[in-house]
Amino acid sequence: MWLLLKGLAVRFAVGRSVGGLMGVLLLVLLPAAGALKLVGLPLLLVLGTLGAPVFALLGMIGLPVLFVLGLGAILMLMVGLLVTAGIVAIKIVLPIVLLVWFVRWITGRTHGATDDPPLPDEPLGPIGG
Repeated sequence: MWLLLKGLAVRFAVGRSVGGLMGVLLLVLLPAAGALKLVGLPLLLVLGTLGAPVFALLGMIGLPVLFVLGLGAILMLMVGLLVTAGIVAIKIVLPIVLLVWFVRWITGRTHGATDDPPLPDEPLGPIGG
């Protein structure tokens, strides 16, 4: 059973390129990191929590320890940078979006709205009917 799990891990890690592995990692771990950071955990604790499965996976497939530490550190650095940049972007973009929404709500204007009454579908004849 252990050999089967190790074979699946090798196929998953080696079958994909390094870019594919990083893409899957970012796809899975980045939302989890954002949720943990949203709860209020410090960034180093978030990276430690998310880095443990990465280091375990890389170690299970039999890679040298130095390679595991180097590749795992690079991947966690990327996740940390993206989480930090995402939080900064949310802090900048969210107030702007809320302000625009509030101003539109206060003024009562919507995009494309006019005060003109709608036109009838068919023009009226000379008698009016």
